[in-house]
Amino acid sequence: FASVSSSSFSTIAIAAFTTPTTIPPLHALQQRQQQYEKSIQQSNKQHMLLNPYSTSACATMMMMASPKRGKVVDSYQTVSVNCSKCRTRLFRYKKKNGTKSNLVKCYVERISEDSANLLSKREEMKKSGGKEEEEGGEEWHCPNCQTKFARSSLIHGRPALKLVGGKVQMTKK
Repeated sequence: FASVSSSSFSTIAIAAFTTPTTIPPLHALQQRQQQYEKSIQQSNKQHMLLNPYSTSACATMMMMASPKRGKVVDSYQTVSVNCSKCRTRLFRYKKKNGTKSNLVKCYVERISEDSANLLSKREEMKKSGGKEEEEGGEEWHCPNCQTKFARSSLIHGRPALKLVGGKVQMTKK
C-alpha cells in the first residue's frame, strides 16, 4: 500500500464516492408508504378485536380511583358549609384535609348534618313527583336568601354537589 502514489489514491477515492446510486421512482416510494399504512391499520384492527379495552388504537379511557367511604370517612374532619351571602349554615361535611383546600364538590353521602334540611326537602320533592332534573343538574339554593350555591351531578357514579365558586364559605365550627 505504501507504493501507491497519492494521485492514484485520490482517483480511487473519488471514484468510490461518485458511483451512481439507483434511486427508486417516486411512485414506488408512495406505494411502499401506502402498504406500510395499510399494515399498521390492519394490526390496529386486530389488536382492538383481541383487546377491545385497549387504549393504543383509538380512544383513551382514564381509570380513576373511586372516592373513599365507610369508616375511613368517619375519621375525616367535619367542616361547616355556610352561605357566603347570609351566613346561614347549609350543612356539615366530612372533608379529608379540613379547611386546607377549597371545597369544589361535596359527595352527598359525606354530608354528616343537614342543618337547613336541604336533603330532606329534596327527598320529599322526588317522592311527590316534583320538577324533573335538568340536563345540567338540579340547582340547590340557600333557604334563607335563595342564592344558587350548587348543582346536582354524578361524580365517579355517586351523587354529588358541584359548588358554585364564591357562593359558599367553609369553616371549622
